[in-house]
Amino acid sequence: MLASKQVHSLKRWGTLSLIALVILILSACGNGESNKGNTEAPAAAVKENTPAATVEPSTERTVKDAYGDVKVPANPSKIVVLDIGALDNLLELGIKPIGAPSILAAGDPYPAYLKGTEGIQNIGSVNEPNLEAIDALKPDLIIGNKDTHDAIYSQLGQIAPTVFVETLGVTWKNNLQLHADAVNKSEEGKKLLDAYQARIDQFKADLAGQDVKKVSLFRPRADKIQIYLKDTFAGTIMTDAGVQRVDSQNVEGFSKDVTEEQMTELDGDVILWFNREPDAFAKLEKSPLWTSLPGVQSKQVKPVDWEYWMSGLGIQAVNKVVDDLHSFLLK
Repeated sequence: MLASKQVHSLKRWGTLSLIALVILILSACGNGESNKGNTEAPAAAVKENTPAATVEPSTERTVKDAYGDVKVPANPSKIVVLDIGALDNLLELGIKPIGAPSILAAGDPYPAYLKGTEGIQNIGSVNEPNLEAIDALKPDLIIGNKDTHDAIYSQLGQIAPTVFVETLGVTWKNNLQLHADAVNKSEEGKKLLDAYQARIDQFKADLAGQDVKKVSLFRPRADKIQIYLKDTFAGTIMTDAGVQRVDSQNVEGFSKDVTEEQMTELDGDVILWFNREPDAFAKLEKSPLWTSLPGVQSKQVKPVDWEYWMSGLGIQAVNKVVDDLHSFLLK
């Protein structure tokens, strides 16, 4: 009986020894595979050499307008503008808005000096843009101005991201740059301003060799005569160009009204005028005081186009004004 137990014990130990031997062999094989793997690049090195995942460009940018920071599409393609200055600037930047207003009444043609306006949807007038018409166009960006459109700013913002300049006219340079920033054309905007400055510098140099001519600028109206001063769209361009104004007009401010009895304030070596009311200037011409003005007698009265001298407010209008100044003041 004892001998049988001893035999069983020996068999058990033999089995255990065999298992231990198998484990030892497998362990040795595992170490061999592990050592073989050490000839390959470490995991960290492999990760470092893996190309980075392609980063998708942002679909938004931030611009600062009259109200603060505004998130706008990176490259807007369906833009509605609410004034002629923005329409003018965007067209010169190579972008055609899908919607724009008329200057005076809904449906009126866009200013004749602007080219490429075909196919732009009319969205009312500058002073009364049609919100339903704007919404129907499904724009991805709206551009307007705080002076005119502050009351509808929140409603416009529910339609699309909205960028507003503070005001129009004297701030046309800042407005051009903001318009360019809003449509991701900042560099193009700077180039347009640089080109304008180069034109102005050359004009001033050419003007310095001419006899000094003082310029008058006014608008006859049905019930008054409106003299345009330095703080107007055209006034800022003439100031940049070194154009001398009539003494009574060489003052800060937008405009002042005079009567026919004060007509001497209209006189200048060159008299420029524009109006929207066809009969207003004809009435002025009939006045004996008008015909007594030296500028009238020397035939230096020049009508100018109100669409760009008064209402253009963009870089194309600016260059049209400079063109006229060349014609009127340089030999």
